[in-house]
Amino acid sequence: MSAPRRDAGFWKRYAAYFLDALLVNFASSVLTTILAPLLLADLFGPMLALLDPAAPPAIEDLQALMWALADRAPWLAAVSLAAYVVLAWPYFALMESSAQQATVGKLAVGIRVTDFEGRRIGFGRASARFFATTLSWLTLNLGHALAAWTPHKRALHDYVAGTRVENLDPTRPELPIWALVLIILTVALFVLVALLPTLALAYFLAVGTIEI
Repeated sequence: MSAPRRDAGFWKRYAAYFLDALLVNFASSVLTTILAPLLLADLFGPMLALLDPAAPPAIEDLQALMWALADRAPWLAAVSLAAYVVLAWPYFALMESSAQQATVGKLAVGIRVTDFEGRRIGFGRASARFFATTLSWLTLNLGHALAAWTPHKRALHDYVAGTRVENLDPTRPELPIWALVLIILTVALFVLVALLPTLALAYFLAVGTIEI
């Protein structure tokens, strides 16, 4: 008799997504770096002129360049987002609808995506699942956090797409050691960054730089 199915836990899913995000963000950063110069081509001349030691830039030139860069910032952000979607959509949808039913990150931690009955999903449903993650992000990650306490550990996008994430080997639901170390390091870094302003304020108060 085969072992009963076991749903993948929140932290296993987190470790898998962390690895996938590293891969996709690296690729999208490369694509953005290739495309960004198209938006800044007319500014290369003024930027190079600022580096000429024989002709120090005027304040007006610096201000004009800064305003021009600020005007392009929304477009650069749009290019970056488009590059991510163009790469992430086929990455997640094709791999989660493949015979492996998993991305590189999911395979690394031993989990896969199925429909609610445990069957392989198609590209259409995998695409719906990918775009439904937007709802999880828009809820300030509450949609992702649902996987920590809902029945069958389903996130918001799993409910929308009718999917679930389960362990490849139901007898081994535990986190790999490397994934546990990764989670501890990222959580510690998050706590440090969150506490950094408070620690800095406490330091300056201690040395008397700031008075209240």
